[in-house]
Amino acid sequence: MVDKHLHIVSLDVPYPVDHGGIFDLFCKIVALHKLSIKIHLHCFEYGRGVQDELNQYCEEVVYYKRKRGVKSFSLHLPYIVNSRRNDDLLINLLKDDYPVLLEGIHCTYLLYQNKLRNKKTFVRLHNVEFEYYRQLANSTTSILKKTYFLIESKLLKKYEHNISSKATFIAVTLRDKEIYAREFRAIDIKYLPVFLPYNSVTAMEGKGSYCLYHGNLGIAENEKAVLWLVKNVFNSLPVPFVIAGKNPSKKISGLAHQNANICLIASPADHEINELISKAHINIL
Repeated sequence: MVDKHLHIVSLDVPYPVDHGGIFDLFCKIVALHKLSIKIHLHCFEYGRGVQDELNQYCEEVVYYKRKRGVKSFSLHLPYIVNSRRNDDLLINLLKDDYPVLLEGIHCTYLLYQNKLRNKKTFVRLHNVEFEYYRQLANSTTSILKKTYFLIESKLLKKYEHNISSKATFIAVTLRDKEIYAREFRAIDIKYLPVFLPYNSVTAMEGKGSYCLYHGNLGIAENEKAVLWLVKNVFNSLPVPFVIAGKNPSKKISGLAHQNANICLIASPADHEINELISKAHINIL
């Protein structure tokens, strides 16, 4: 039996699995490993560090520093793409003829430059990125952030259109697939749902004692959702409301502390968030 190999280029280090965007990345690697695919993982690292856990699923794991800061801003390329330009990545990908899976528009600079034209290449769409950044602009009250998000959205729309015919694209939702086909005239666009680790029901029987909202609280749209729920729903209800997630702002902390029925759990560990989910009566999405 001939071994099957695959290069995966990840926008971030896909472990630990501590926020929504990482689930599809990590669980896909685990699923492919179970199918005996030899994975050559390439990660852009900017704070999550080297993760030994990944070695049990991959033939090799190579880390590249993401080039953040003013030098990575461009008038022509989106920041999320330009900050992940790396010559060593190209050298490593061209050492063999294995197919390449690019995780997110973020990792597609080499595709944009036509450097992967002799390799079978797939792009996993995490969002329609220009729409996502436009929504981020609508969610923030910071003029500086709003300006950045709007500029990034404009650059992304042009960029996504430019690369839409250069690879096989794999969308996470049918809506994203339709937008790519309609807006960008994508020739080869497929739909594959998000990979998740859940294969059984783990919720406890009976009633829970609280409602739960959890997510990356450092993202503007998630913060906006929490603030709306606190002000418009749970502010006048006797029902306990638990907010859990990474990097809550001072605004969220302040509102939570003003109400005895609201509890904030900042940056919970994996086992803590799983326990919170299983014991909640209602999970609010």
